[in-house]
Amino acid sequence: MHILNYYFTPFAVILILFAIFFSEPERSVTYLSFGILGATFALNYWLNKNTYKFMRWTRHIRAVTVWLNLAVSAALFYLLSAYWSPMWLLFLTAPAGSAMYMKKWQVFGVALTSSLVMIALYFYRGAASLLAADPEIAGFGAALTQVAGNTQQLAMAATQAVFIIFFSMFAAAMAEMILKVRDSMR
Repeated sequence: MHILNYYFTPFAVILILFAIFFSEPERSVTYLSFGILGATFALNYWLNKNTYKFMRWTRHIRAVTVWLNLAVSAALFYLLSAYWSPMWLLFLTAPAGSAMYMKKWQVFGVALTSSLVMIALYFYRGAASLLAADPEIAGFGAALTQVAGNTQQLAMAATQAVFIIFFSMFAAAMAEMILKVRDSMR
């Protein structure tokens, strides 16, 4: 899981910094975003540092870490996607991290969940924005129907979701290939 802290956490920080610098969200969103990211980094660091103390629980700790990172990605996406559209890239962190030590079907499950959460948040934010902009809409269901009718937005979200799945499976295949090469040299 050090890979998440060494590569994906700086990437997330860069995404958040760009979102804040170039789009200037509310101060509360800024502080909350950095607070979530800092707490997650500290927890990931602590778990990685203490992995050997909890050797019997390593597999479970890694799984919890993957799902925690997915939840954090969802929270940060929800907070900042209205200000900075590349925030969807955060949904790559959990499945790509899981590719390092989970089976392919588990990586696929994490990637699929990540993609579905992202699409659900797109729908929710779109419907909430419509309801805020036009109070005469019949309700949340009618707003969701209007969001689903926007084929360009739907196609963009679907393309991003498919990319998350394919990238994650690619990372899993690369990790598997590296292990095979390593094992063949013994």
